[in-house]
Amino acid sequence: MEDSRMETHPDLLDPEWRSRAERDARRGAKKELRQRRKQTPRRRFRRGFRMSRGRRVLVLFLALTVVLLVAATIVVRQLRDTGSGQPPKAAPVPVGVDLDRPYDRTPAATWGEGLAGIIVPPGQAVGDFTAEEVDAAYRKATEAIAAARLGSRALGGDGSELLALLNPNERARLEATLTSAPTVEKGKYLTLIGPNRLLPARPRMIGSLTAKAARKGELIVHASYVTAYAFDVRPGDARSPVDIVPFVRDEEDYMIRKEPSFAKGDAGLGLGDSAGFTSRMACDAIKTGVLAPQYADKGGPVYGAPAVEEAATYDPTKPLPTRDACG
Repeated sequence: MEDSRMETHPDLLDPEWRSRAERDARRGAKKELRQRRKQTPRRRFRRGFRMSRGRRVLVLFLALTVVLLVAATIVVRQLRDTGSGQPPKAAPVPVGVDLDRPYDRTPAATWGEGLAGIIVPPGQAVGDFTAEEVDAAYRKATEAIAAARLGSRALGGDGSELLALLNPNERARLEATLTSAPTVEKGKYLTLIGPNRLLPARPRMIGSLTAKAARKGELIVHASYVTAYAFDVRPGDARSPVDIVPFVRDEEDYMIRKEPSFAKGDAGLGLGDSAGFTSRMACDAIKTGVLAPQYADKGGPVYGAPAVEEAATYDPTKPLPTRDACG
């Protein structure tokens, strides 16, 4: 009975009232939906970028697989190139010089500094010289080498240090030569450095001393050695270390005489036979008795010019070269 009354209610039969009621119902539903959205946190964006632990492991595995495949491809290509009969490419050759390490890439790279490069054997009795006297003779010979080839006075053209080591008669014989202006004759006894400056690096040496008996009361100490000198250089004047490092090869006899077999004026140190050879130097300068690097030639630097009989130039155990390095 109640349902039939509701269906016949005048408001329900009014079309305008029913339209307003439907609009109000829709507005109420929309309002309720907005309220629910405000109360619910929006996490859809963040959830879209989350990755599960399983997915992370899978991605890492795929990345490692790609890396291994690339590495394997490179190895296979290298093996193919090696087996193709093509020679491997040569490493680039360093160009220029390192003024802090001027002897690198030269024969003198492993030589000793100064007299440390010369082998002095232990003294043994020779002829009528005792072991102690032979030791003293070796020391006298090395002093003479240092004075002539390493001493700052000699390198500056002053032969007084070498003169002071000689016996009185030998000193008188050589005084005029060793105190003169630079000449080829003076250059046989001293290493003369001209206007080209040496670097602070000490000269390098390699060689040895030997002793043998001569006349009664006379001992010959033979010195066979090579000295390398490092010269300063302006940028662009040298392309290789050998352009700034000349080599001086010497074969010298030092005569040690004692009294009473010899007169007082001849007792002590004298200079005997000698021979030498210079390479990797400036030919213009060496013709005047002065040592200079090969880039200093007036005709222009001869970069990397090959030395004559290379092995004999740098190895004091071999005979001296027989040809002139300047041609």
